[in-house]
Amino acid sequence: MKTIICCLVLVGNITIAQAQSAKPPAFDPLMNKLLTVKWISNHDPGFGGGNEFYKLSKELLSSHDRSDFSRMVNHRNPIARAMGLLCLTQTASDENVLLLLSHWKDDEMVYLNQGCIVSKITIGEFAQRLLRNPHFLDP
Repeated sequence: MKTIICCLVLVGNITIAQAQSAKPPAFDPLMNKLLTVKWISNHDPGFGGGNEFYKLSKELLSSHDRSDFSRMVNHRNPIARAMGLLCLTQTASDENVLLLLSHWKDDEMVYLNQGCIVSKITIGEFAQRLLRNPHFLDP
């Protein structure tokens, strides 16, 4: 009986230690910031708009990797999905073309703020623009 209890405690301690050492994506400050962004934006903040999406994309590209972007692509938040598509597209790979094609029919609507012009597009349309030019948000 004591052996079984000791084994359970030991396994429990390993699991707890592993869980404490892992950094869950929900506590990523950049991801939390991304979830507050209201629209996709380019480099130009325009009149009364902001370019938080664009600035955040540059931060994420310099601090995160392909696995993080792949998780974003499957997020329920459409802005997070768009960010994942953008970041994966800007990390050159033939697999990214297939990923963009797989989101071709994503009909979730988002706002695209390009300087003074704000339009409503689907994530699928965003993926199509990225396929034509992965850097269309850059100056």
